Amino acid sequence: MNTIKNIKLSNGNFIVEMEKTSLKLNCSEQEDKYIIDISSMNLINATKTAIFCSTFCFIKNFKKRLCWLVKDEETKRAISILRLKNVEQQIKEQIQKKRTVLAS
Repeated sequence: MNTIKNIKLSNGNFIVEMEKTSLKLNCSEQEDKYIIDISSMNLINATKTAIFCSTFCFIKNFKKRLCWLVKDEETKRAISILRLKNVEQQIKEQIQKKRTVLAS
């Protein structure tokens, strides 16, 4: 991952601007956090993205926490092992199952 220059929210997207490219991730906003979907990424890319973006947001003093939607327990553990203060992780499939049960 290149050096992050800026992170912004635009039209339901979490946009990470880097030196040569940008990364656009689906994002929704709740009152106290941003929920960002990285479930399509592999373990290495999801972990790097979550760690670098979370650190950048912490340094820039973002007011809301970041909730990373990941694809599996392994990715969740890889991110949580660092104990970043502004981060939480949830497995996307588990969230979707909860919504289905609540809607029934």
